[in-house]
Amino acid sequence: MATIEITHTPEEGTLVDGDTVKGDGTGDILRAHGFRWFRSLGQYGIPQSRDRAPRIVAIENAADRLREAGHTVTVDISTAVRDNATVQEDRHERLEDRRAALTAKGEKLSREADALYRASDAMVEHLPLGQPVAPGRKGRAHRNLLERSVDTAIRSALTAKEAEQMPARIAGSLRAEAQKQRPDVVARRVQRLEAELRSLDRRMASLAEHHPEATSGRLYRQYEAERAELVERIDGDRAVLEQAKEAGTFGRYSKDNVSAGDLVHVRGEWRRVARANPKTVSVTTAYSWTDKYGWEEVRDHRAAADATQD
Repeated sequence: MATIEITHTPEEGTLVDGDTVKGDGTGDILRAHGFRWFRSLGQYGIPQSRDRAPRIVAIENAADRLREAGHTVTVDISTAVRDNATVQEDRHERLEDRRAALTAKGEKLSREADALYRASDAMVEHLPLGQPVAPGRKGRAHRNLLERSVDTAIRSALTAKEAEQMPARIAGSLRAEAQKQRPDVVARRVQRLEAELRSLDRRMASLAEHHPEATSGRLYRQYEAERAELVERIDGDRAVLEQAKEAGTFGRYSKDNVSAGDLVHVRGEWRRVARANPKTVSVTTAYSWTDKYGWEEVRDHRAAADATQD
């Protein structure tokens, strides 16, 4: 039987260490509780668990099943929460490593494509141009050589095409990372996280009211860990929004300075304001309904008088 250690830390996430062997049943038990095999690490773990609240229920239940199967299991769970700045810096470093790996992969593929192209030419360079292929067995070697040359040229073209995709993937990664830090995206994330926090508080209150004994159990401890993470993420994103407000890149427009009939620049278009609401602005469309956007999406504004004069 195996000796297994299940650990969770904010830096590494949830990982499994131990002297397990293929066929001893540990893999089936772990997979049944949300663990997956990480080929790059050579061990089991819970996907996307880094800098996330530990899934205490799944971890403890998996440990119980492993013990029932005769294995020796220890569990070490840290519920610490790293601050947003540290999390963002760590995530940026990982993304930079991935982009560097994509750059290296693109260069490697380009070299392979060039080598395949040269190999394809070398296969037939000794053949006179336009030389016909003899029929039957006499021309078999000639045909095979031409087929190999064509196949190699196709592989070269496909490899070159894959290499050409690397810069686009890197640019997409940069855009996605930058978009997550845009004030309007951060504001929507704060709204979503606040809704999750309210829902979690209701679940915790209901559990404590109807099952007071459960407040020391696994589920309640997992809720507490999730709540601590949500509070830290919300506070960190609110700080980002405060900085954006001080810089004048967020929070410039609201129902206090935008009125019906004005023009607002939203998602690359100037739209006529139908109603200015506390949290959103309703703009007219070419149809009978209006579109609604959050104030964080408004990039510019023109008063009705100025818009009519223009």
